[in-house]
Amino acid sequence: MTIAVKILNDQIKKISETNTLLDMLLEFEKTLDGLDLYAFKNWDEGEILEGPTLGRHHLTVKLMYPHAKMPDPDGAKRLMARDCLVEYAKDTLIKPKRVRSFDDLIIEVKPDGIPSYKAKTTTENVWVVEVKMPRRYVDEFNIDKVKQDEDSYVDMEDAGTNAEMETADLGMNNGSVETPGELV
Repeated sequence: MTIAVKILNDQIKKISETNTLLDMLLEFEKTLDGLDLYAFKNWDEGEILEGPTLGRHHLTVKLMYPHAKMPDPDGAKRLMARDCLVEYAKDTLIKPKRVRSFDDLIIEVKPDGIPSYKAKTTTENVWVVEVKMPRRYVDEFNIDKVKQDEDSYVDMEDAGTNAEMETADLGMNNGSVETPGELV
């Protein structure tokens, strides 16, 4: 499969239009950061090629890397230890050449006689890394967080009673109970 720059632009537009995909992508990146994946060589050089694609059990994201900057396979081992599926593939990226002169253009004449100008293209070898991450890492609802919140439950009745007792103790120590408007 050959990758065109238009595919990359369409993917960026798709993610930008929906907050849900952007939130999932941020959770995906947060998980990679939490696993210290960026400590491995070239893992921070990737660009999103495709995704996030949400499946029943996995979130799939394809990352693209320049051929000379292949991400370290030890980082993939760290992901696989967390039940992620990681696949490496070689591919070709087709991108337009920077136009500096007429030599960088392809001139086509349409049937009605109007010339059409297109930039010449260059090809570049790239690595495509597909990461299938279990949804438990990227879903906003986390059962561990809910359990922790239940353990930190504060009984408001007890808190009110303790505050009243402290106020009563302060009043008895002075020998009189002051009201907010009185000066001693």
